[in-house]
Amino acid sequence: MTIGLLAMLGLVALLLIGLGASFALGWASVGYFAATRGVENIPFTIIAQRLVAGVDSFTLLAIPLFILVGHLMNDSGATTRLFGFANALVGHFRGGLAHVNVLASMLFAGMSGSGTADAAGLGAIEMRAMRDAGYDDKTTIGVTVSSSLIGPIIPPSIPAILYAVLAQVSATDMLLAGVIPGLLMAGALMLMAAWYARRRDLPKGEFPGFRALAGHFVSSFATLMTPVVLMGGILFGLFTATEAAAVASLWAFLLATLVYRNMGLSQLVTVFRRATYDSAVILFILACSALFAWVLTRGRVPDTIAQWIANLTTSPALVMALIIAFLLFIGCFMAVSVAINILTPILVPIAMSFGYDPVHFGIVMIMLLVIGEATPPFGMVLFVITKLSGRPFEFVTLAALPWLGAILAVVILVALFPPLALWLPGLAG
Repeated sequence: MTIGLLAMLGLVALLLIGLGASFALGWASVGYFAATRGVENIPFTIIAQRLVAGVDSFTLLAIPLFILVGHLMNDSGATTRLFGFANALVGHFRGGLAHVNVLASMLFAGMSGSGTADAAGLGAIEMRAMRDAGYDDKTTIGVTVSSSLIGPIIPPSIPAILYAVLAQVSATDMLLAGVIPGLLMAGALMLMAAWYARRRDLPKGEFPGFRALAGHFVSSFATLMTPVVLMGGILFGLFTATEAAAVASLWAFLLATLVYRNMGLSQLVTVFRRATYDSAVILFILACSALFAWVLTRGRVPDTIAQWIANLTTSPALVMALIIAFLLFIGCFMAVSVAINILTPILVPIAMSFGYDPVHFGIVMIMLLVIGEATPPFGMVLFVITKLSGRPFEFVTLAALPWLGAILAVVILVALFPPLALWLPGLAG
């Protein structure tokens, strides 16, 4: 057990000195075997087998396919069509473009599964439109940062697939569990936008008319059908989460090449190349984290930590509060995928020992870590928006903080009321 804890400390040290997450996980695992068996008896054959086993899963095929969907949608002009439809629908309200920002991000979340992809693709369009309409940068940047965080929650969610594999729960259940929390996030942000609209006297657009609204709907209809096809097929049992990813990627490919006809062979090659690179990075981290999780299990680290917490308190509510505080802190320093890979094997057994459903706990965990994408010092969404807005990093951070408070309130609500996450998976059987 002591050596297992030392392996965890070694991992933290390697991450702090700037070593990549996958290599830090791998070297920490090798260090464990060197300490327990000796340098000359490190079982490299077993290590190789565990690395392969970490990615030998049919469910994991969903990750590269969902990544491909996000890239195809971003590069095919689907984001512009979604923004146009959202603007025609709610842009005429007071502070309408703030509502448009949230609604467009929610719709795009049903295709990308990534907060960074939302910020990089849709964020530029949203900020340009809000600035042109006279919105102050504090509101513009704050709502753009926070709305980007809906992406990893509403299906397709890459973090949900990663968690499902590591926690050994249904990927379909994890995807469905994110729907209501994601909608609640969007609702909370739109309520905050309405409050700021009155307080800051934000601009008000004009309703373009039902004919223009219908035109935008028709223009974006094929794009809007992507999450409908995806979630409808899963909910009605037509296909699994992995098969849904294949259907969604085929649909996105057909939209880009046959419906919108704005992507040629060279653009497709570029998209496939980027999707392949992103997939390789995530899967290599997953392989190394599977090895490290096996090391932690051998070292009885999760059992030891769970026993320590049990001696500290027997209250499930207090345990959840401690975990929430811990994940908020960790999210400031680790990317979502890295944190899920490292912490899932440790935290899930603890949560289950205190009576929490692993699917419910997984959604809460992902939502907390996603907040870290917009908190300093390493929030990737903050860096993307800083680059796009031309504003200092400190300004972007302060602008986002009030909006992150609304998201945190939703996380606490979901933590307190498990049916918000578990109702849809239960409905699907």
